[in-house]
Amino acid sequence: MTRTRQEALDSYITDMLALEDHLEKALEGQIGDFKDEYPEVVPHLETIHAKTRSHIVTLNALADSRGGAKTGLAEAVKRAGATVAGLGAAVIDMLRSEKLPKDLRDDYTAVSLAAIGYVMLLTTARALDDAPVAEVAEQHLRNYAGDIMTLTQIIPGAVVRFLQEEKLPVRGDVVDDVVETVVAAWQSQAPDEAEAGSAPRRRSTGKPVGRRV
Repeated sequence: MTRTRQEALDSYITDMLALEDHLEKALEGQIGDFKDEYPEVVPHLETIHAKTRSHIVTLNALADSRGGAKTGLAEAVKRAGATVAGLGAAVIDMLRSEKLPKDLRDDYTAVSLAAIGYVMLLTTARALDDAPVAEVAEQHLRNYAGDIMTLTQIIPGAVVRFLQEEKLPVRGDVVDDVVETVVAAWQSQAPDEAEAGSAPRRRSTGKPVGRRV
């Protein structure tokens, strides 16, 4: 059965709302879990969490304004959970046993999935001449692009912190070097950084994040 223009857009909006809902719950759980053990990473997660909650409010308002956009939401929530879990971001189980680096890796996976989801929503909205939906998709994509950069730059410090906790003879001074390498890797794929806007800017403090040892 051929979908209508509205049904095509509504399906993407529903999927994004379901994914954002899972991500919001995961971040909320991590913030509570990490506030004592890994306080240095909490502000970064709180920033992402605030954006995710804002996205949910915006998507709910958008769905309500479109009438049928929430049709099938319950099923979409289940699909989103299965998809994210299958990619390694176990957002359903808030009591995970993995250490900080893997948790942040899972966050990166989930945020990246959301970002490409918004690329698809943006493409669909522009192709079908729906400016309001396209505007929401573009803003949310820009928000998560920044969060992907942030996670990319704090994960090396989290890895070093975890290795320190295992009492391994690690060199903490490699964090800045790794971040610079990551930045260079992004830049090598962007012929014009100003135009591409995809290369993360170096913001490392040079200190591993996480629990002090």
